[in-house]
Order: sequence, then C-alpha cells, then structure tokens
Amino acid sequence: MGIKDFFSNRSETSERHPNDALKTHYFKATKEQAFTEAKAVLQKHYQGEVVTNSPERGEFVYQVKSPKKALIVVTVVSVRAYKTAVDFSVSTETPLPVDFGYSKKIIGTVYSDIQNKLTLIGTGISEQF
Repeated sequence: MGIKDFFSNRSETSERHPNDALKTHYFKATKEQAFTEAKAVLQKHYQGEVVTNSPERGEFVYQVKSPKKALIVVTVVSVRAYKTAVDFSVSTETPLPVDFGYSKKIIGTVYSDIQNKLTLIGTGISEQF
C-alpha cells in the first residue's frame, strides 16, 4: 500500500491499476451469478442496505452503516459467456479526508470471498478478450 492509498477515503478498481489487488477481477460465471454473489458477500460482511439495484445494467449501490459508514458501487459486466468482470468503487464517510486503508480493505475482503464461491479467471486481463 502506497502512502497515497493510505491517505485517501476512496478506493476504486480498474483494469490497469498499479496495485494488483485493485485490478478488475474476472470470474467464470454469468453476469447474474456474479451480481448475486457480490451482493450476498457485502450483506454477509457489512451491515447496511442496497440503495440502488439495477441488474439489467449490472450495477448496484450498497450503503454500509457499520462498522464504518461507506458507499460501495458495484459494477458487473459480462465480457463473454462465463467471463464476467467485477469492479468496485468505495468511498468511506470520515470526518477526516483519510480512512487509513479501510476502503481498500473492503475491496480485498469482497474479492476474496467471491473467489471462494466463483472461479477466478484472472485480474486486469481485458486485452486477452
């Protein structure tokens, strides 16, 4: 974790992120399976509620109320049959402009738990498609 990651209250995954843990993860699953699993993992680990739910667009917003307040935007995109990308954007509500790595930890926890249910194909591999 770089100093910039530590002194931020926001983390986001992307295809070419310099941090491997924050690269887009691809799973061997349908869009619906990945969407359902991501939602179930968030509800399992974090007390909160789904604020916006749009399965047809592959996106939902989850408001974490405990242990710390955060807003998580989850995007699920099917790139091919049984090849689905899952991305996160996490913003933590803190009185300071820093969450001490909490938003990054949420992403790591959710990706790890999804991998226990779905088969990981790879990270940041969009060029292969």
